[in-house]
Amino acid sequence: MTRHASRPVRATVASLAAALLAWGSACTARAEDLLKELQTEYSTHAGEKRDRVYHFGSQGPGDVFSNHGSHSNRQIPVYAWGAKADLGLIMGPASSYRDAEKLRAIYGYVPENTVNPEADYADQSDIRKVLESAAARGGKHIFIVWFDGMDWVTTQAAAVAKSKKVYTEGKGAGLIFQDYAGAGSNPQYGYVVTSPTHDDSDLDVDAQTVSIPKTSMKGGYDAQIAGPNPWTLGPLGPQAPGYFKGQSANDKDKEGVKAVGRLLHSYTDSSQSAAEIVSGVKSYNNSLNVTDDGRVVTTLFHDLQAKGWKTGVVTSVPFPHASPAGMYAQNVYRDDYQDIARSMLGIPGAIQEARKVPLHPGLDVVVGTGYGIMMEEKHFKAQGKNSVDGHLFLADADRAAIDVKNGGKYTVVETKLGSNGGEALARAAEEATRTGSRLLGLFGDKGLDHLPFRTADGNYDPPPNPAKLGKEPVAEVYSKEELDAQPTLAQMTDAALAVVARPDQRFILFVEAGDVDFALHANNLDNAVGAVYSGEDAIKRIIRWVETRSNWEDSVLVVSSDHGHYLVLDHPEGLLAPAR
Repeated sequence: MTRHASRPVRATVASLAAALLAWGSACTARAEDLLKELQTEYSTHAGEKRDRVYHFGSQGPGDVFSNHGSHSNRQIPVYAWGAKADLGLIMGPASSYRDAEKLRAIYGYVPENTVNPEADYADQSDIRKVLESAAARGGKHIFIVWFDGMDWVTTQAAAVAKSKKVYTEGKGAGLIFQDYAGAGSNPQYGYVVTSPTHDDSDLDVDAQTVSIPKTSMKGGYDAQIAGPNPWTLGPLGPQAPGYFKGQSANDKDKEGVKAVGRLLHSYTDSSQSAAEIVSGVKSYNNSLNVTDDGRVVTTLFHDLQAKGWKTGVVTSVPFPHASPAGMYAQNVYRDDYQDIARSMLGIPGAIQEARKVPLHPGLDVVVGTGYGIMMEEKHFKAQGKNSVDGHLFLADADRAAIDVKNGGKYTVVETKLGSNGGEALARAAEEATRTGSRLLGLFGDKGLDHLPFRTADGNYDPPPNPAKLGKEPVAEVYSKEELDAQPTLAQMTDAALAVVARPDQRFILFVEAGDVDFALHANNLDNAVGAVYSGEDAIKRIIRWVETRSNWEDSVLVVSSDHGHYLVLDHPEGLLAPAR
C-alpha cells in the first residue's frame, strides 16, 4: 500500500474562481471550504503577482505568494492559567529587555538595537522562571502546550476562520486558549522574543563539542523595526520588512534594513527555542541544552524528576524532534535523532561516552510519530559514528531493549494498519497504569512523519502546497485505513494523563501540535489552521482533567510557541466564510 501519497493539482482548476475572493472587484467568497479553496488557488498560481487574502514573506501584497518558507523573528504569544502562574515575573517592568545587563546574562553579549526601556515583552528563556516559581509555590501539575511555529498572525488566522469575527490587535478571541476563564483559572496573556544567541555553529556529534564561528549572525530584537508587541510594527518597520527574515534575508531585505540604519538579528530554530523555556538558558540554533561554550545544562524536567515528579512528552511529529527533545535531551545537534531518542528513554549515548555527562532516567511517557521512517545515507553523517541502519528516529536495538516484553521499562504501542490508533494507545496506557510501567507510543508510518493533517473544516483532505520550481503543486492524501491507524493529539494527551496522573502524583507534561510548523514551512495555511484546532482539542482535554480531577490551585497551564513564520494577512475579512 502506498503511504502518504502525493496528488498533483493542475493549473486548470478554473472552477475555483467563482468561490474565491476577487479583491479587485470586492467579491464575497461563497466557498464550502474556503481555506482549502484559497490555498489551492494560491498554490496553483504561486508565482503570479496578484492580490490575495494572505501571503508569506516580506514582498508585500499584490506580489508572488511567497518569498520565505522558514521562521521569523516576530514576537510570539504566551498564555497562562493557574493560581501559581505569574507572567508578571517576566513581563512589563520585569522585562529583561529593559536592562542591558540582564540581556548580557541571557545572550552572552548586549545585542545591538535591542535594549528598550519601555519593553513589555519578555524573553522566551524567562518562561523557565514562571514554571519554576509555580512548582516552588506548591504547584503539583504543570502542563506546557506548544504550537510549534504559531505566532500571533497564525493565531489570528485560526481564530478569525473559526469565530467569523475579525480582530486586528490584542489577545483576540475565538480559540479555547484565548477565551477560557474557568473559576480560579487566573488567565494571563503576554508575548516573548525568541531570537537565539547565534544562527550558526561548528559541531562534532561524536565528540559532542561545539564552537561558534565569527561569521555567525547574532540574535536580538529591534523594536524600532519589529514593534512593541506582535500586532504593531515599529516606526521603521514599513521600510524594513525583511528584518523578520534574519539570516534568510535576500538582497532587497538587507538593503531595506541597512537603509534605516539598523542591522539584522537571527531568527530561532525550534530546538534551542523550546529547550530554553525549561532550561532558562539561551543558546545557538540546533542546540539541545548545550550552551555556546559547550556546557551541558539541565532542564526543569530533570530537576523535577529528581524530586519525584513524573514526566512526559506528547507530540504530533517525531518524538525526538526539536521541541519535545528540548524538554529532556542533551545534545549539540538537533538532528542526532537516535542519540536524542536514547537520552529521552534513559539509554546512554554519545554525550555520555564522549563527555561523561550523567545519564538521566528517561521520560515516563513518550508519545509521538516516527514509526516507519528509515535511515538514509544523508542521515548517517548527521547522527555520527554510533548511528545504525534501520529506523531513523529510534534504533531497532534500543526499541527492543526498552520494551517490557524484553525486560525494559516501557509498554510500547506502534502503528498497526487494521487497528484503531486511538484505541490501541488507550489500551497501552491502561496496561502501563496497571503494571506501573512507562509508556512509549510510536505512530506515523512510512512516508508519514507527522499525524495526518486535519484541515480547517475538520476533514483530512489537505490542499496542495505551493509548487517547487518546475513542478506542479502536490497535496497529501490519506486512505481511511491509514487515518484509522493514527491517534489524534487529544487521544495522545488522554493516554499520557492516564499514566502520569496517578493519585497524589506530581507531574510535568509537554504537549505539542508540531504540525503547525510543518504546515507553515510549506506555506499551507489550511493545514496550519487545522493543526491549531487539533492542539485546541488537546487543551480541552487538559482543562477537563484539571476541572474534574484537580483544580487551578494545584495545576498550571502555559501555552506558547517556539517561533513564528512570516504569514501576512492582507485581508483578514477574506477568511470569513459564510455561516452554514
